[in-house]
Amino acid sequence: MISLLVPDLRGGGAERVNLLLIKEFLRLGHSVDLLLLQKRGALLDDVSSGAKVVDLSAPRVRSGFWPLVRYLRDRKPEVLLVSMWPLTTLAVLAAKVAGYTGCLITSEHNALSKTRQADGLSGALLRLSMRWINGRSDVVVGVSDGVIDDLHRLGLPSRTGRTIYNPVAISSTTELSDTWREHPWLKTNQSSRILAVGSLKPQKDYPTLLRAMRRLRHDGQQRELLILGTGPLEPDLRAQRDALGLSDVVHFGGFVSDPGPFYRAAGLFVLSSAWEGFGNVLVEALAAGTPVVATNCQSGPAEILEEGKYGSLTPVGDDLALAKAIEASLKAERNADALRRRAADFSPERIAEQYLEIFSSSQGFGV
Repeated sequence: MISLLVPDLRGGGAERVNLLLIKEFLRLGHSVDLLLLQKRGALLDDVSSGAKVVDLSAPRVRSGFWPLVRYLRDRKPEVLLVSMWPLTTLAVLAAKVAGYTGCLITSEHNALSKTRQADGLSGALLRLSMRWINGRSDVVVGVSDGVIDDLHRLGLPSRTGRTIYNPVAISSTTELSDTWREHPWLKTNQSSRILAVGSLKPQKDYPTLLRAMRRLRHDGQQRELLILGTGPLEPDLRAQRDALGLSDVVHFGGFVSDPGPFYRAAGLFVLSSAWEGFGNVLVEALAAGTPVVATNCQSGPAEILEEGKYGSLTPVGDDLALAKAIEASLKAERNADALRRRAADFSPERIAEQYLEIFSSSQGFGV
């Protein structure tokens, strides 16, 4: 049996990754438990029907310690795959107390040194846990080479860590719901439609993208930007949009459970992040055959796009370079088939097999 542990299913990239892995593990005939600190989130309905959802009823990470210890003693899964610090550290400690003898894999999905978790007391605990605790899991997985390098800088032993890219897939749906049919973004030509997808938080650096949109307007280009996502910065970003005179061409679309049709409707996808762990949305856009422009941030975009082979890379925070890349990409001839072939390198089938290779080292695990 394979158990996967995440905090909840509120709609982030790591949560979607785990749901894709669950689907593949089930397809290959494995029993799967999905452990949640709290059974909540917009993606609960997307859990594959064959998986058992276990609610640890833990309002905080630390309060999940003893419920996890009891689970490991009772269920004794052959594999425990845990995502995201500090949950990864808690799982290593809980496994030790529970006397767990299965295969314990910790997986990090972000460049932690760039986050607020790396500051102050939290940062000290992060560095101590990487050096003395997380390295004691059977395998430490990073979702990009950049994430592994970042973990080493935080104290993870240098010979520890393996890169396994995220599995990414989009739905086959091509039609947008009726509620979107009269949206102004869809009323412009596809060659003028720009799409961004991601939480409205500092990591995504939407202010730089808004300034780039302002430059495009100054150049006389009529471009429409749709941002899909929610987050704490939405009021500030709306205010910035209005102050820049972009209220008629920049639209906030909120959270959508299936962004696939939006990728297909867009003429260009843009990632303006200050940092990433991987950049699932880039692969999603490639899978739709949609050209991409991304900041060359730590980490993931350059690895996904092979240093610019499959999309343009621009410096972080440089709105002029971003605007120029957007305009050039919208005018360039697209090779949708080549983009889709690149996206296939990150298919759930391929990535699940890489995890199963790791699991096979666990005594008694059947592959």
